[in-house]
Amino acid sequence: MELKNQIGGFFLTLRTFFKPTITVQYPDQMRDLSPRFRGAVGLLPHPETGREKCVGCGLCPQVCPMDCITIGVIEDDRPEAEHFDEWHPFEHYYMKGLDPLEPRSKKMTYYYEINETRCLYCGLCVEVCPVEAIIMSHHFEMATTNRGETVYDKHKLLDLGKTYMAELNERLDNEAKAAGFRGIDDLSGAPETRDPEA
Repeated sequence: MELKNQIGGFFLTLRTFFKPTITVQYPDQMRDLSPRFRGAVGLLPHPETGREKCVGCGLCPQVCPMDCITIGVIEDDRPEAEHFDEWHPFEHYYMKGLDPLEPRSKKMTYYYEINETRCLYCGLCVEVCPVEAIIMSHHFEMATTNRGETVYDKHKLLDLGKTYMAELNERLDNEAKAAGFRGIDDLSGAPETRDPEA
């Protein structure tokens, strides 16, 4: 019985030996990720201002099971600090009673940090966000020799969000062209009729 199993395993290996390989030579080659792949958390930019869409409601750090999200307002002690142009509802939420016209208010800025080493990539922060400001990007190559680099600030998170949106628009544009449209901006009309003889 053992000899029969060994011979069967040998022929299985021999049969597979002549089939084309499917090994992906990472990192020179990359697999196509599923659209629902959950990578590093990112912040989506507002389409009009380019700033983050976050309004500072504080739901994401409350729902996070690992407490890896930290948000709040901090005073920039640099003499040349000027953050008044960056003010939006986030600062008003955390600094109630502070007059935006006070000289001290221009030194106030908010921080939004995510410790990616603690993140479970569960997506609860994405689901709970009332303004859809958080996404799970396709970024997964986070290896580093410095643990401090795995704490992403709002600028890094915004970059991830912008990269994700660019990838999403490119994928949707390709799908639209495959469906017969001219592109993602031409989805209102009927698809182009193709000449079967072309």
